[in-house]
Amino acid sequence: MEHDLEYLESRVAALIAALGEAGAQNARLAEALAAALKENAELKFRLEETRNRVAALIERLPRDEEESA
Repeated sequence: MEHDLEYLESRVAALIAALGEAGAQNARLAEALAAALKENAELKFRLEETRNRVAALIERLPRDEEESA
């Protein structure tokens, strides 16, 4: 009986340690996710700016009809 209680105590301690590590890993993953989401938003913004600049440059190009006239 004493051996069973010691075994259970060691298992509970191991589970508590594993839970603590899982919580720490979860926090690290949440930080990494937040950083990735921020970078993704910045890249989307830069991509949209680039699209707008390219569209503006295309608008400034002479049209075929204008060149032959």
